[in-house]
Amino acid sequence: MKTKLLALSSSISAVFLATQMAWAAPAQMDMTDMQQDKFNQMVKETLVNNPEILKEAIIALQAHEQNKVKEQQAQSLGDNSAALFNNKMDPWMGAENPELTIAYFTDFNCPYCKKIEPLLDRLVEEYPEVRVVYKLVPILGPSSKEATELALTVWEKEPEKFAELHRKLMSRPSRLDSGAIAKVGKITDTDEWLDNTAASVETTINGSMGLMREFGLSGTPGLIFADQIVGGLVPYAQLEQQVKAALAAKRKK
Repeated sequence: MKTKLLALSSSISAVFLATQMAWAAPAQMDMTDMQQDKFNQMVKETLVNNPEILKEAIIALQAHEQNKVKEQQAQSLGDNSAALFNNKMDPWMGAENPELTIAYFTDFNCPYCKKIEPLLDRLVEEYPEVRVVYKLVPILGPSSKEATELALTVWEKEPEKFAELHRKLMSRPSRLDSGAIAKVGKITDTDEWLDNTAASVETTINGSMGLMREFGLSGTPGLIFADQIVGGLVPYAQLEQQVKAALAAKRKK
């Protein structure tokens, strides 16, 4: 075993040395075709005889790529923090002065959003320092757009009626249609806004859709914490764990 390890180490060192010689000072050390062929053969033989080198290189490459993604993600979160968490045109629930804000990408026709919303309600109840911001993204058809336009208009014009409107739109088990949306509007006394969409709504929707693309969210629900992105329906225990970790990190600063 010791001999094998020494041989492997020697082979790696040889490849490394040859690579350094080939790349370190190309102006003074250009390889001839014969030297290049010999070098390529050396690398090939080393990898064939010691495939674990290639495995380790792949693992290292994957780790490098993951770190790059995390760095880019952190940069993007920093650049888009205000748009994610502090856009006054976005509805929200929870803390008036939050210690932690969660951006929640959702569609009124999304069946998984209907399942995660009770978990989010529980979360802001058990953690009164948390706010959830609704990023309404109508990606599931015309009725999604119609419901979103109504909801965002109500938030701007009569924000005190938003919570009930939102709850009733989300409580419908099947997909919404114009008739169902009109019925909810009438029940919640918001029907005057059905065909009277606020001018700001389109800008708000486009902004949320752009953020969704920026962070690679392909569907709803999608949650963005302080520095974490969670896509899809997840159990309450995971949500709570993410909140605890985010709060702990903030309190250390």
